[in-house]
Amino acid sequence: MITKLPMETNQTRPIPASQTAVARHSLASGMIAHVLPAAFVALIIWLPFGFALTGLLEEWGVLGLFVKNGVFFLTDSSSPLAAHALRPLTIFPHAIAYSLDSNSFNYWHILLMVALVIKGSTVSYLMRKLTGSFKIGMIASVLVIIYPADTMQLSFRGIHINWALSLALLGSTLFLHALSLKPKARAYLTAAAGAALFSSACFMYEASLLLACIPALIIYSQAGIKDGWMQLKQRIGEHIIWIIGALSYVAYVAHTAPLIKSYQGSIAGNNLLATLEVNGPKLFSVGFVRSAIGGWFDAARMTMSEFQNYGYLIISSALLMLVIVATLKLVSPQNNERPRFSDLPLNARLGLSGIILILVGYAPFLLSGAHLAISQRTFLFATPGAVMLWVALLNTGFSISRTLTNICVSILLVSGLGFQLYQFHHYVEISKKQMAILKDFATHFDGKLDGKLDGKPIIILDYGNQLNHSWMFIADGLNGSLSYLYGKPVSNIQVCHMPGGEWQQSDSVQRKGRCIESPDNWTLQYPSPVSGPDMPETSQPESLVFAKSDIVTVTIGKEKTAATDQMPYASTPPPGVITERYSAIADVLQHKTRFIKFKDTKVTDDYKWTFGRWWSMELPTQGSGWREASWDVGYFHHQSSAWKSEKQSSLLFNFRPRDDRTYILEGRFSLVINNAIMNSMAISINGSPVVLQWGEQGNFKATINKGVLKDGSNTIEFNSQTDDNYFGLAAILEGIHISRQP
Repeated sequence: MITKLPMETNQTRPIPASQTAVARHSLASGMIAHVLPAAFVALIIWLPFGFALTGLLEEWGVLGLFVKNGVFFLTDSSSPLAAHALRPLTIFPHAIAYSLDSNSFNYWHILLMVALVIKGSTVSYLMRKLTGSFKIGMIASVLVIIYPADTMQLSFRGIHINWALSLALLGSTLFLHALSLKPKARAYLTAAAGAALFSSACFMYEASLLLACIPALIIYSQAGIKDGWMQLKQRIGEHIIWIIGALSYVAYVAHTAPLIKSYQGSIAGNNLLATLEVNGPKLFSVGFVRSAIGGWFDAARMTMSEFQNYGYLIISSALLMLVIVATLKLVSPQNNERPRFSDLPLNARLGLSGIILILVGYAPFLLSGAHLAISQRTFLFATPGAVMLWVALLNTGFSISRTLTNICVSILLVSGLGFQLYQFHHYVEISKKQMAILKDFATHFDGKLDGKLDGKPIIILDYGNQLNHSWMFIADGLNGSLSYLYGKPVSNIQVCHMPGGEWQQSDSVQRKGRCIESPDNWTLQYPSPVSGPDMPETSQPESLVFAKSDIVTVTIGKEKTAATDQMPYASTPPPGVITERYSAIADVLQHKTRFIKFKDTKVTDDYKWTFGRWWSMELPTQGSGWREASWDVGYFHHQSSAWKSEKQSSLLFNFRPRDDRTYILEGRFSLVINNAIMNSMAISINGSPVVLQWGEQGNFKATINKGVLKDGSNTIEFNSQTDDNYFGLAAILEGIHISRQP
């Protein structure tokens, strides 16, 4: 506990050996108490899925750079990632994992698990020091890992952010520990180590800088303003060291920023004050509400609606509680501190500090409207503050009713674990779809690599209509993943979604071009010009024309099984691929989730599609003619939708009809631009038109005749006019539902 230190004297007393042994045992049991619950939570989360998760987005681009340039550990102004030079350590965890094993994602998993354990352990230590309760510390340790506000903790695109947060917390913990050390040399060295770790966090992810306030908030929570100020003056040397650690990153930014065109500058724009004026209110309406309670609302609904069976969730939650109880018995004989459950001033200060840290952790993302529209990585740095707020509430609750508060803790643990398990499942399912595409490509690519992967154009004819979404190999993701698979740089790839002929290339308003085949050529035509309110007419660059004799065409998406949507496994790797990496792909495709079944993996004769059920956990759209999902973000409910951006738009889905039943199609367009578009809207399923009936507020309904739906892959097409004077768009679709006729 951080307390006013006694005056030092020149006289020292020898410490009996028995006391030394007790102190060592107490230290060991304390370390177990801080580390064990966090490690057990990580085990619970990973056990059903193993190491099936792979790269998803930016990870593939990074791996492509490693293939092209070799492994590099720093992103300075001369590196292949010069735009990220303000984060020189951002690539460091990726490089470490790749260096340890370049043919799998095993070490990515290990590094992510270690980061989560560090995060949980440090929060446990800090909260125990504040409250005097190992129980509160261990609960906080679990909560900071399973906290449901953020939706990117368990994907590798955020591994550097997780490590930055863990380093910031570890650095803060070491620094606060230094304040309790009497030998000045030891205190200064420990403070310097803490400052160095915190500085490393800033060099890895710049949002860490604002977390420099953590020690001050912890000291204030424990001692208040007056006593906290006294402690600061007594240990001014250590505080100066801490400030120097933070300022070292500020100095680096001041030196480097003028030398580069940074990623941060590109997203912040030119008028920061205007941006903050517009986005400022979302610090509270989105950042605080989601952090404090909104995430738990989603977690509870997700846990109730997404699981087919609850055995693993209930058993693992019960075992976690037993681990906490058993660990409490281990440390209770050595714990001489009295829990401060009824210390209302402490709880009030702790709650206020938590609110401040929530706002500080979310504030950096106010500079980017795009980041405010998502819940990926934007809440990771707000989570420690949210846990502090909940610790204050739980600490107060234990002083009122231990039974009711323990029930509340149990609900939080179960719903939080449910959220994280479903999140992991969501990303593993995307990984499996990606691996199926890579395997499909490798199976149908002829393997004659000379002059093809190194420059000869490749046109992929995607009959599965899956390479059309950020989660499904857009741009650098496809180049990077194929570079990784073949072990040599891959570029100059074009994708055509067939049979509709949509070109993956999009313009400034996300409209796609066309792929036109002639007997001798492929012509890739950019989208036609459109305009919109306050936007001049777009330009149409000259079409790309490729002679068939000068390109390689690879057809994918034609040979999938209805049950798994995967290619049959071939034991012999195709020519040209790196065998170990191809085998890793096959392992992911054959992976079966253990102990848990989720409802979204079951194909039935009831199909409900939305562009995303949970905020910022979008489902990759299998189809063409749609913009990517956007979200109407509310306090607790979030609605996904997507613009119909082409005259012919389609969705592909798996279905399992029963007998020759009649089915009903229902859906909703939340906005149709004009009556002409509404009147022109026509829907067909597997080529069979349905009679569309419009209801109120954009709802529509149609009867699907017997025999139209088939067992396996089905296609629903939406044909309508578009408005070239309104960005070439037509309408906003929220979703569809196909069910049995009553």
